[in-house]
Amino acid sequence: MSVLSPLSLDAQSWSALLAAGQQDQQDQPVVMVTVAAIAGSTPREAGAFMLVGRHETAGTVGGGNLEHQLVRHVRKMLAEGGTPDAHFMRYPLGPALGQCCGGAVEVAFHALDAGRKQALHRALKAVQCGTGDPVWMILPGDDAPNASFVPLIGQPAQQLAQDFGVVRGGFVATAGLGALGAAVAPGASGKAVLVRLDDGATPLWLFGAGHVGAAIARALEPLPFALHWVDSRAEYIDIPAKPRLHPIHSPDPWEEIADMPQGAMALILTHSHAEDFEICRHALMRRDLSFVGMIGSETKRARFMARMRERGVPDADLSRLCCPIGVPGITGKHPSVIAASVVAQLVGLREQGQAQQAASSTGAGRDIG
Repeated sequence: MSVLSPLSLDAQSWSALLAAGQQDQQDQPVVMVTVAAIAGSTPREAGAFMLVGRHETAGTVGGGNLEHQLVRHVRKMLAEGGTPDAHFMRYPLGPALGQCCGGAVEVAFHALDAGRKQALHRALKAVQCGTGDPVWMILPGDDAPNASFVPLIGQPAQQLAQDFGVVRGGFVATAGLGALGAAVAPGASGKAVLVRLDDGATPLWLFGAGHVGAAIARALEPLPFALHWVDSRAEYIDIPAKPRLHPIHSPDPWEEIADMPQGAMALILTHSHAEDFEICRHALMRRDLSFVGMIGSETKRARFMARMRERGVPDADLSRLCCPIGVPGITGKHPSVIAASVVAQLVGLREQGQAQQAASSTGAGRDIG
């Protein structure tokens, strides 16, 4: 399991560029390049960022000619020794860049001095801890270009996650951030760039550590899910925990349902139909779970639903059960094929939920079209 967000930076590449704590490299020039706002179709979302040095890069803001031009722009500034503390440029994604997205991006460039490197390093280390807590960074706007980076960890970050939901970042009026905003751009008219550094991993309880369960766990490894992997057989789940992998041996695995947070996903594929039934029944009684999926055929689904009706489970709850699981049309039975199909389904459901939450959230990002 990666110890950093796979959607932002990997440990080796950012540490080589930031070099925070290595005195001999403190003055290495590095620029943080951030998608500050978007309009229309764009390669990456607002809040995506990368680091650019004289010879290295880390992360991505979408690749293609846009990223190529951004890197060239930064390295030209570095070569000329005129890198500003903060500046912003608008890039239409049309014929000028040879990209057919048709949208536009506004890009923020922030030169990293020692203090900003240390702030970013601190925030990224918080992501490394793997607690699942949100980690945000406030970057200054052009109202106060030489202001410090402000990492937000703990309660302030939790509050931002509530205010902005799953939005990864973008322009924000600093007046709406209270004292936090005043730290980067004093005055009610100021604006800053808000960036979420963690990937907001979706909590997923995977019941079953057989061949298919193991294949799904491997496929989930680089993706934004916090995996709680449960099995009633100790020898099957005797694996070391990692930041986003939590193996759980539970003789009665359905009891783990009570520990799942609101919005979590449940995926059921144990070695026992009796276990599957109890886990499924308990999960369907949790109406605040975002997904309850079970491996099996239409016949298995029909039998389980009939038995659950006998146990008093309402039809409204039964309708939430997804069985069979996976992307329709993929019929292969090899564990790796099943895993690819199921994980694609989970990613799609996660993004649908994010889109719904983003549509209802306000305050982050702005239209630059």
